[in-house]
Amino acid sequence: MTLNVKSKLLTSLAACVLLAACSDEVVNEPTELQDVESQFEIDVRWFESVGEGADDKFNDLTPAVWNDYIITADIKGLVTAFDRESGDIAWEVELNEPLSGGISANAGLVAIGSKKAKVIVLNVEDGSELWRADVSSEVLAKPAIEGTKVVVRTADGRIFALDSTDGDQEWFYDRVIPSLTIRGTSAPLTANGIVLTGFANGKLAAFNLDSGDLLWEQRVSSPRGSSDISRIVDVDTTPVLYGDTLYGAGYNGYAIAMDLSNGRYLWREELSTVKDLLVDTLRVYAVTTDGTVVAINRTTGDVAWKQEGLKYRSPTAAAELGDDLVLGDFEGYVHFLDKSTGEIVARDHLDDYGFAHKPIVTDDEVILTSRFGFMYVFNKVEEDSEE
Repeated sequence: MTLNVKSKLLTSLAACVLLAACSDEVVNEPTELQDVESQFEIDVRWFESVGEGADDKFNDLTPAVWNDYIITADIKGLVTAFDRESGDIAWEVELNEPLSGGISANAGLVAIGSKKAKVIVLNVEDGSELWRADVSSEVLAKPAIEGTKVVVRTADGRIFALDSTDGDQEWFYDRVIPSLTIRGTSAPLTANGIVLTGFANGKLAAFNLDSGDLLWEQRVSSPRGSSDISRIVDVDTTPVLYGDTLYGAGYNGYAIAMDLSNGRYLWREELSTVKDLLVDTLRVYAVTTDGTVVAINRTTGDVAWKQEGLKYRSPTAAAELGDDLVLGDFEGYVHFLDKSTGEIVARDHLDDYGFAHKPIVTDDEVILTSRFGFMYVFNKVEEDSEE
């Protein structure tokens, strides 16, 4: 996690967030992993290089899945579609553009954002470029493709709705951002004709997809303390919609549940995170800024359990794999937690450079990319009982 600032002074302050908030104490050491008697094994079906990866700037270049393709991108502009079953390359294209925003695939399109304020849309079948459009600043989160629109968040606090056929701007919304923010933005979520996204001022807002009109906004995080660092309140997580309930979370703030129609609070639980939530029928799962994994009752907001065995190991956001959660960490380990109890039930080491982006799970298959350019596709194999 790095910080987007406007001066060298703020840059040094930002670094202190990573170094125990400028305290004189020793930086927190990663929690030493305890032995785990794995309840199942991991079968790596295939792995491949995906270019330069996202490098140490932690750009969000999480792959996208479309039918039989896994689509990846690296920071230098290489976009590749892999066959999910075999790992063979279906197509590959060099965009000659430094990429930073995540990949979206929907409705036959692939949309990606760049560090140089471009949105690029490709044909998902062959990688041919359909259009590229200018926006106001770098794109740090994946666009949303919905109907005839591609919706994009930019680092300067704006939202753009672009025509999906040619990239023409249909509307934009401008929001002033604080001078000191976490590097990253909330990816837009589109549902029921609404665009939902978080902002660096600590609010989550809903917009009409067709017109861009603001429908409502609700505070997720509130500035606290007197220092610039303590008053950072970014909502960089992507909202999650489950039924008619919207879930969100922010830095120095809360995990919250809201009524989608009006943004009214249903519950909130104090929690600080910049990583996406996971929601299932019973619980909301969050990975806090110190690496604690927290499960919250989805309907009441009560904490169900906490797992502190991954503290200070920079675990990724969690994904759901059957009865378990799956997460990567900065040393390249993959951890599996029981969803009901939080117990670590399995672990494996896959990569020497570590993982920064959340796993993708589809059809009981896990897709995980390392920081420096390898993608692993694996599933879990239950140990056979001896007869």
